[in-house]
Amino acid sequence: MNKSIIACTILALGASVAMADTTQTGPSVYEVDQGVTFDLGNFASSDYLFEWIGKSGFFTGIVDPTIVLTIGETYTFLNQTSVHPFIITDESLPVQGTDGDHFRTTSDLAVMNAATLQPIADFTSDPGGSDPISWTPEAGDVGTYYYTCRITGHLNMTGKIVVVSGAVACPADLNGDGALNFFDVSAFLSAFSAGDPIADFNGDGNYNFFDVSAFLGAFAAGCP
Repeated sequence: MNKSIIACTILALGASVAMADTTQTGPSVYEVDQGVTFDLGNFASSDYLFEWIGKSGFFTGIVDPTIVLTIGETYTFLNQTSVHPFIITDESLPVQGTDGDHFRTTSDLAVMNAATLQPIADFTSDPGGSDPISWTPEAGDVGTYYYTCRITGHLNMTGKIVVVSGAVACPADLNGDGALNFFDVSAFLSAFSAGDPIADFNGDGNYNFFDVSAFLGAFAAGCP
């Protein structure tokens, strides 16, 4: 995409884009401050693939993301896979790795059941797309959680959920000065042209209109 076209798009539309409900704070970290439905697919037995729609755009094929959720909002997890039961656990589940590349270090079903949020049936989404998890985190739920496949050998189908009390990031502040202005637009354009991962706002490894749209959404959302 031509750099001048991107600049014109940002300058012309930036002020009018509605408040975003999803902002990307890292290559595999997404802060979703309003309730959405996460549709869950899979890549073999290696990863969950997340899709959702927010005011900041359409996020598709996101591999095992870390998702940041806000208390008081209702989030739905709809398992569209054919054979991979999806569970949400507390932070006692043995997990290692980094954002977008977590893996479960236990194959002990008893350990997994003990870590699964209660009641287990409410925090398990069976395959087939008809058994959603609906979760509205409350103030006492602020903290770290994990999701994983309940099939004990599918260790890599694992990711992190962080529950916060409100918006915690300002991802469009690319120059780190605490304000959103032309300098952040300039930094984005330079990173976009250079193929710098900081400009891959939707985390799909490509640099295209969807990254521009995600940046616009984050820019319009402002800083807390």
